[in-house]
Amino acid sequence: MKTTLTASTLSGPEVQRLNSAFAWVCALLSVALPLAVLYQLMTTPTEGLLLRAGASLSAVQVAMLDVELWQRLLAVGLGMVPVCCASYGLVCAMRCFSGFSQAEYFSLRTVRYLRGFAAGIFASVVAGFFVSMAISVVLTLGAPAGQRALAVGLGSNELITLLFAGMVWQIAAVMAKAVALAEENAQFV
Repeated sequence: MKTTLTASTLSGPEVQRLNSAFAWVCALLSVALPLAVLYQLMTTPTEGLLLRAGASLSAVQVAMLDVELWQRLLAVGLGMVPVCCASYGLVCAMRCFSGFSQAEYFSLRTVRYLRGFAAGIFASVVAGFFVSMAISVVLTLGAPAGQRALAVGLGSNELITLLFAGMVWQIAAVMAKAVALAEENAQFV
């Protein structure tokens, strides 16, 4: 069975409700994720933050750590950067889905929000890579010489997320060209 897409099927009530639901979920997550990460960063012991950053220290090294308040606060602040980038992306996705729910499929504004989502997710992964390194250095600054750590790690999840963000960016670029063509064709009618 072949289905043809028309303007009425793309903007039907079910599609509009689904787009509205996605917009609400994105809005909720854009606020809840930073709050949850802040809570986790504030309540996780220093050893847990180091493990999360990719630095695995022995029990002796952990016992020798002398982490001051400013180091801990800097680590928490740094840890918030990737989730804030992701939150920006989610706000853009919310606006994109809000446009979709109002049958605004091919507009430069919608494309701009879709690109903002891709940029936010891309920036979140890149920031996470550098933030992990910075947190490991900041939290081990007070350790004796030879006991400091610099953790570097990039896994398949990060690479797939970067690929996904790049694909969404490219889809938005194609949509921008489609919008430009549609506007050009509308001038001839």
